[in-house]
Amino acid sequence: MSRSRWYAIRTAPGYQRMAAVDERLPESRRMESIIERNCRKDGFDIFMPSFYKELKHHRTNEIIQKRFPFLVGYAFVNLPRLNFEELRRVDGVVCFLRGANYGPLEFPGATIEALYFAEHERRQAFLYEQHCRKENERHEQIQHLRGQLRKILPKGRKARVSVVDQAERAIDSLSPQIKERVQKIISQLNSLTADAEVENLRQAV
Repeated sequence: MSRSRWYAIRTAPGYQRMAAVDERLPESRRMESIIERNCRKDGFDIFMPSFYKELKHHRTNEIIQKRFPFLVGYAFVNLPRLNFEELRRVDGVVCFLRGANYGPLEFPGATIEALYFAEHERRQAFLYEQHCRKENERHEQIQHLRGQLRKILPKGRKARVSVVDQAERAIDSLSPQIKERVQKIISQLNSLTADAEVENLRQAV
């Protein structure tokens, strides 16, 4: 079995951008860069240490996930067969990073492992931040929807009676249009929370 032999390549400008989405590829390759896709298509094992960020689209305000390289302009390729000339022909590969002997510089496996570990740590931190953001948004949506119910339902409910309980008691006395709106809010709440009160109200309506 051939041992891993990692070399750094210089990538052409723009080739570390995310490649176009290809639904035929497995999930693990959906956010690969152009240089990664080109190398893998030609049978080369490539590693581009990277990190993820969430950005807001400037027109739609939609949150989009982007991937960026740790080392701008560089990636690592495993060449156990030392087939340098074949790799040079891959679109987006400019050259190899050279050592003191003017040949391609081979990187120790420990260096690549350390980069893999650093990438993994950064990825876990990103996923945690993403989870926190989604949870905050979910709680804000729940509060907003409950606020809408309070505006629709009759005033003067007792302090200890929840807005969902009040909606359950008042739903049959509402006009068809208002009842439909309340049902829609309850449905949205039900999709955001597993609150037993919401489930009871959904069944009652």
